Amino acid sequence: MSKMKCPTCGTEMKQLVPGIQQCPKCKKIIKDKTFKKKEVEEETELKSGEWFMKNTAINKKYEIAEKGIIVNETEKVAIGLVICHSTLLPSDKYIRISWFKMPLRLHKGMMKITSSAELSNLLTALTSIDNDFDESFNRIKRRTKEEILKDSEDEGDILEFLAEFDGKTCPKCHSRMKKSRNHKYLNCQVCGEVVVLEDGNPIFDIPTDKLPLSYSGNFPVNYYMPAIGITIKWIMGEWKAIVIIYAKENPDKRWLRFYWWTRNLQEYISSKYRADVSTAKALAWTARRGAGSTNVYDKEVIKNMIKGLKKIKQELDW
Repeated sequence: MSKMKCPTCGTEMKQLVPGIQQCPKCKKIIKDKTFKKKEVEEETELKSGEWFMKNTAINKKYEIAEKGIIVNETEKVAIGLVICHSTLLPSDKYIRISWFKMPLRLHKGMMKITSSAELSNLLTALTSIDNDFDESFNRIKRRTKEEILKDSEDEGDILEFLAEFDGKTCPKCHSRMKKSRNHKYLNCQVCGEVVVLEDGNPIFDIPTDKLPLSYSGNFPVNYYMPAIGITIKWIMGEWKAIVIIYAKENPDKRWLRFYWWTRNLQEYISSKYRADVSTAKALAWTARRGAGSTNVYDKEVIKNMIKGLKKIKQELDW
């Protein structure tokens, strides 16, 4: 079978991903019209928790699956949305977005969604990505002045929330807070609330329902380059976002990745020394253990994820 030629310069095209070709000379990207994509089987019924425990690598030592949906399955990977609970706390339910290595459905990656506000943010973020980007994860249209203004107003709401903290009064019970000897945190002697300080400035848990869900390009991504993304959760020790990324050597090939970062603030605040040059390293974000590889290469999968998450939302009554 003859290979596709670039319609612009006539150079032989190279495959970026199945169905997408790129010209190595002029970098033009086109969709292969002869490519027939495998139809994704859309689940209409939830699979039982027993099925997930038996047919996937979910470890019963730590968590129990109750029910879930496989929203996409290929020869290499399957993506599932699973309602789970901790083995120690049956009432502690969450959504486990899982990537499984095929054909044995071994663990490949995951993100846990632990609240209705977080789920709502994820649905909003996925819908924005689905509406605003094409099949190659390139922006369909430029942002309007109204959209930019709205993002600024939303971010202003967060700044107003942060400004309410005066550096002395507990944000929870409004009692007087005490600064630690190493000047790294404030502690409330009444309710136990802790506010971590970085160079004297407070680091807050931003309420999940107050996040602006606007686009940003500032993320602690390793190995790849972040193009644009949306934060769905940001607290002092945990950060979750969905980000469109690319490899530095091939900026035209983009895909979506679910990121889950954490940082150990206990080590930072327990140090007897004051903040110094090591502060940045101590407060650095790192990939959460077990988060693994959480990529979405086919944009159509996003639609299935949105449908599946809405069904899971109903099941949890979130």
